[in-house]
Amino acid sequence: MGLYESIGENETAFELVFVGPNAPKEDLPENFIYIKSNVKPAQCWEIAARHATGELLMYFADDLLFITDRPIDKVYQLYTEKVRENDKIIVSLNYHLPYGWNRLIQDDINSPVTPLAGSLSASLWHEIGGIDKNFIALGWDLDLTMRVYSLGGEVVMSDVYVGEEVELPDKPRSRGSRLLSDHKTTDIARVHHLWLTDGKPHFDRALPVEPLLDADMLIRSQPPQGRWSHESDFVSKFITSSIYYRLKYWRSGVAGRLDRFRIRKIPTYVRKLLDKNAGNING
Repeated sequence: MGLYESIGENETAFELVFVGPNAPKEDLPENFIYIKSNVKPAQCWEIAARHATGELLMYFADDLLFITDRPIDKVYQLYTEKVRENDKIIVSLNYHLPYGWNRLIQDDINSPVTPLAGSLSASLWHEIGGIDKNFIALGWDLDLTMRVYSLGGEVVMSDVYVGEEVELPDKPRSRGSRLLSDHKTTDIARVHHLWLTDGKPHFDRALPVEPLLDADMLIRSQPPQGRWSHESDFVSKFITSSIYYRLKYWRSGVAGRLDRFRIRKIPTYVRKLLDKNAGNING
């Protein structure tokens, strides 16, 4: 609700589609739609995009907070101005960090600009095929941006700024947030595999896009699932509970044993994929 309230008053009609395993405890406004699903985070974003009814899609997580008044109005106004020049644009929010933070390669000022909480037309999202199912938690938005670039698109920076919610150390972390940290390395490695050659970016994707399928979209994490692929239904439910995270915080023996479900190196399926397609990239 902190995110919702930070959006504030806007003349532009909008809806907020939130997908995750834990329903909000508050009574939700009419334009706040909650969809219960316990699938991997990348798939949750695709579910939200497919259920959204608006002309423009803006993707972000629930820890984002707007710190600019009327952010939806300003993003939509900028979009309507720029889309006349190029119908394949992504409007990015802004962040109070040194310029260069929002890059495909963060430390390379010449690397392609990537958006923060990007906004693009729903038709463009569907044209490029949505999220590739091989992403688990992160990196899918970088891949999506590069696919827009490959069609002649561009990223436009807005003057709408966002902050960041501070997570308290004793606050239970959602299962999705754990997957974000657990799979950051492997997901970003896949982005670099698809869009870099010898460390330099290109706009010819190394592999075809594999869209998420409609079948069981809400109830099954489509492979690859990463850490989740090793979990039974019982474990799946248990590690979503606040009890598990309290045990983790207290560093109990039970939590220590559950650590085996975390991936601490690049999984075999990612390594095989990189080896198998190395020739495609080098060629």
